[in-house]
Amino acid sequence: MASKTWTLERLANESSYWRTAILIAAAHLDLFSWLGKQEKSPKALAGHFGGQASAWGVFLNALCAMGLLRKRGEKFANSRFTARHLSGAAATLLQPGYDAWNSWGGLATSLTTGKRPQDQQPFSSDRAQAKRLLGALDLHAQQIAPYLIEQLPLAGCRTLLDVGGGLGTFASAFCRHYPKLQATLVEHPKIVPLARRAIGDSGMAKRVRVMGLDFSRDALPRGFDTVFLSNVLHGHGVAENRSLLRQLHGCLNPGGRLILRDVFMSRDRTGPEWATLFSVALLLHTPQGRCYALNEILGWLRQAGFARISGPLRSSPLPFDPDAILIATRSSRLNRRRYSNASERDA
Repeated sequence: MASKTWTLERLANESSYWRTAILIAAAHLDLFSWLGKQEKSPKALAGHFGGQASAWGVFLNALCAMGLLRKRGEKFANSRFTARHLSGAAATLLQPGYDAWNSWGGLATSLTTGKRPQDQQPFSSDRAQAKRLLGALDLHAQQIAPYLIEQLPLAGCRTLLDVGGGLGTFASAFCRHYPKLQATLVEHPKIVPLARRAIGDSGMAKRVRVMGLDFSRDALPRGFDTVFLSNVLHGHGVAENRSLLRQLHGCLNPGGRLILRDVFMSRDRTGPEWATLFSVALLLHTPQGRCYALNEILGWLRQAGFARISGPLRSSPLPFDPDAILIATRSSRLNRRRYSNASERDA
């Protein structure tokens, strides 16, 4: 089901990638940060970045027309919006888009040949790109975390397992808010050095332990009050996700909770629109990943033995956060299975 009516104007806008290429190229070069609060000429850019002043003039004029720069005489400066949202750390948010540019160019070939990556990209293939992507996710997670803390049942929790938690942003935020909470972050061995450095920089190294393992092959630690699984399922196939949820059930103490945060699609998988587009991106970056319908995930949770499944709850009201949350309980009696009302009726 289409989210918007198609018009010829929309067709022209959405079939043009020129603006996107110009914007993410500027972000990749960190041009906006280099400009800072100063006015610079095309000759100055050529001296710093290389190339020809005339080509830089053409490029900068386009950024002016897009409203990202302002021009006075023959010099250019950041607009107010650009200075606030696209310079410094904020530019990190656009760098993964540049890194994925070549992959998107191969979409038609991927569809017609059926070929997908052998490993998750870029986490298993390019450490520099993985660092940039994790940095962008970290910036968003820092803003989302306060909303999550308000609605997650962590007050009585003493031990938390964060599976695939990236740089540990959420685990660190949870431990900072709850002084008695201890967290264990599980990440791919290639990501562990980045996670340990980020957690150390946040001052939470004594509260957040980092373990390097591949949960598709290695056994996860056990004995936790809560498991937090954020944006992991969409990176993997159905069989792998079912296996992971069964394993997470065993990681929990009786009565413990699984907090599952991800993008949930409609039953027919045609919405929400962002999730459908993200699923296409996952064709290009994962062996089997895609976004899953809410009813699919509820079925996996039931099969894994979880009870009292509640949600979905909105992850946060932030416009860049498309995620929702399910909370599932490991029953204190293994033969007791009670499932939620609204979630299953709406699935």
